[in-house]
Amino acid sequence: MISNGPSRSFTQESVESWFIKLSDFDWEKEFNEKDLLEGRKFYHQGKISGLDISPEQIILIRKIKREESYSVMEWRGKKLDFRTSLDDESLGRAIAVAGLYELEELITEIHEEDPMIGSLVEENSPPQNSTSTETNPKDAEKTSERERRFQAQLLIELSVSGKKGLMAKPLWKTKEGLIPACGTRKSDANDHFDGSTLIQFTRESIEDGFLYDKENGIFRLSDWEKVGKFASERLRYWEDSFELKYLGEAALIKRGRNEIHWELEAQSKGSEKMLLRDKFRLGKNKLNSRFTRKISKIGTGTIFLPNQGLVRLKKEQIDDYEWWKQSRGKNSSTDWPRYMLFSLFARKHLRTRADGKLEKWQAEIQTLTHPTPNKKIKFLRSYQKEGVSKLLWLHKLGCHGLLADEMGLGKTIQTLALIASSPKINLPDLVVCPASVVPVWEQEVTTHFPGIKVEVLKQGNDFSKHDKECLWVASYTQIRRHRSLLESHQFRCAILDEAQMIKNPQAKVTQACLAINARNRLALSGTPLENSAMDVWTIFRFLMPGLLGGRREMEKELQKDSPKTHLMIKRQIAPFVIRRLKRDVAKELPPKIEAEVPCILNQEQKKIYKLLVEQGILANGENLQDAVKNSPTHIFSLLTRLRQSCCDLRLLPNHKEILETGAKEAILLQKLNDLAHNGSKAIIFSQFTSYLSILEQNLRTKIPKLKIVKLTGATRDRTQPVKTFQESKDSTVMLASLKAAGLGVTLTSADYIFLMDPWWNPAVEEQAIDRAHRIGRTKPIFIYRLIAQGTIEEKVREFQKEKKDTFEEIVGDIEKPTRLLEHFKDLEDLIKLENF
Repeated sequence: MISNGPSRSFTQESVESWFIKLSDFDWEKEFNEKDLLEGRKFYHQGKISGLDISPEQIILIRKIKREESYSVMEWRGKKLDFRTSLDDESLGRAIAVAGLYELEELITEIHEEDPMIGSLVEENSPPQNSTSTETNPKDAEKTSERERRFQAQLLIELSVSGKKGLMAKPLWKTKEGLIPACGTRKSDANDHFDGSTLIQFTRESIEDGFLYDKENGIFRLSDWEKVGKFASERLRYWEDSFELKYLGEAALIKRGRNEIHWELEAQSKGSEKMLLRDKFRLGKNKLNSRFTRKISKIGTGTIFLPNQGLVRLKKEQIDDYEWWKQSRGKNSSTDWPRYMLFSLFARKHLRTRADGKLEKWQAEIQTLTHPTPNKKIKFLRSYQKEGVSKLLWLHKLGCHGLLADEMGLGKTIQTLALIASSPKINLPDLVVCPASVVPVWEQEVTTHFPGIKVEVLKQGNDFSKHDKECLWVASYTQIRRHRSLLESHQFRCAILDEAQMIKNPQAKVTQACLAINARNRLALSGTPLENSAMDVWTIFRFLMPGLLGGRREMEKELQKDSPKTHLMIKRQIAPFVIRRLKRDVAKELPPKIEAEVPCILNQEQKKIYKLLVEQGILANGENLQDAVKNSPTHIFSLLTRLRQSCCDLRLLPNHKEILETGAKEAILLQKLNDLAHNGSKAIIFSQFTSYLSILEQNLRTKIPKLKIVKLTGATRDRTQPVKTFQESKDSTVMLASLKAAGLGVTLTSADYIFLMDPWWNPAVEEQAIDRAHRIGRTKPIFIYRLIAQGTIEEKVREFQKEKKDTFEEIVGDIEKPTRLLEHFKDLEDLIKLENF
């Protein structure tokens, strides 16, 4: 697909509905080869301009010469049917093929980062076999003088050459002088030559890895790493078995391999750059630049240096040097951003010598004294002023920060204060945020910073229209669609709101954000780490490329899953992260009171749940890792259906006619009955929008006194339900999808929150809860988590508690994470229904 993809209209539930259907259906068999080829061509050329996805139907739109044509696909029973507005039915089928590929791409974007599956399918690299090539030298008895019955004794001349390695030349030592024992110029053998020793030498040299050069009569070992091993393990045996003569510097190999110490010398260049140079020491002696270049090319192996002998890097520095070579790439003379010092300082066995200017710069980064924000901005709280000051200071020093304050502490206000306080350079600023949050940024500017001109990026209003000072606000979708304009426009400051949105390094939206050209950068996120520390890597790739090394290196480090790795990452990013918690800076905020409400499935729910479990194990086997490796889509479909059955059986296919209320709904109705009589307000969260619709219907029937508002991904005007809920004087319930209400809304008038189904990632739930628990709240808030006992929901909750995540270990202070596979090895252990 080309980057400027089709417009998409969908809900999470509609995509999951198609995902489940397609997982058991090979749709390509429904089309002939010509349709498939033409459809793939349309897909790769980006010919589909729009997708409108509902649970049972997809409308595909394609523009041809400004005229729109469409194809419709829908399910009829278990068959996929389609119709088209085109007279050419073959062209309509090709559009359908392209649309199905677009749908698969969308499904991949949504589900590829889901750790309920993502962490399962992640293949564990098999441990490398540590086969040792070390051999024990033969116990050779030291021989006395050679028997005098031979007129010619064997002599081995050893010599070294930088390009050819270690060379061993066998010679006959006679009264007439030295005669070649091998090669084209060798002497004719006779009974008075020590032939048995020559045969022994030939055998030993070949076994030790020497290659025979017949023309010159020389045995050559050209790999210096092998020479080093030979010197430490086999040379003594040769000295005991043969008469050796060392020519020139060959005698230096008797010392074995000496270790050289490596360090970096950092020299300031301009106000934001630095030069880095390798420096090596052997003992107390510094090696000159000629040796430095040679060592840099060879890397971590053994080499031979003139007048020094065999040398290699200190063992404990090898990992750091490999990291440095990868980070440096081919061009060792490249200018480096100064912030890379923190990446270098985080390496345990690397010493970096910085000049005076860089040492002063490093100290300034960590100073507690910063420039103050614009004095006209008087409404900031003290911690907000400190945040803006630190960000101004980082920008002044050529660095870029992550504002990771807990949700509800005013990251938007601090960002706008930063924009208003930054030096003017006649360039626009850019905020990229979720589409649902665009109106929030507009409202905050209008309310608190009316002097800032706001432009919203959309079709017909893009960067080419306004180049002067203003604040552009763009959704992540729009920034992806306008990526082609980014290279030709520069911004003063680029801000990513909810920066965890770019956690997938390969996603098109991530690539678009990385293409933004800005003097200064800022990332905002109360949950910068949702899945793993790779989320943080991607955010800092946007902020300060290279600080956390390359992607492969980061993934390799994270596989170790060790506190040392997390500590190293924290050391690197700590100077650039601002993280404050409500309990520390907003002590006036009332507490959150949380409780788990156990729910026992009714008999029909238990029956269906057990049936799904039996079918799942029969189809996939008991080994969870094998099942996920072989059929990940089937496993995800199974987990989704099990979670749905814990809520309401009517969420399952072919169960729409069931009338019995689910166990959770019965408990919810009981609690809401009490609330309806005291004027309280509640938010009911679920991931399944169809479940919210079921709840809405029953609440209107059974508790008509309740005022009900709804907020889901399908809500076009989000401000209206939020305003109604906030301003209502009566008992009011908001039915909200977890993700739709988790961003860009303030719901501080809520008294109660009900989480109807647990989500694998506690950060997502906390983000939704903090829509109500934020500055401006005056009363405690009660949070109820409804958990179906003995089901997969308890396993998800268990996983949540363990996962509580690498986040604080890297950004704050938390315990190490545990992936789902470490909890559950068997499929049955994950999904079976316990007895209750």
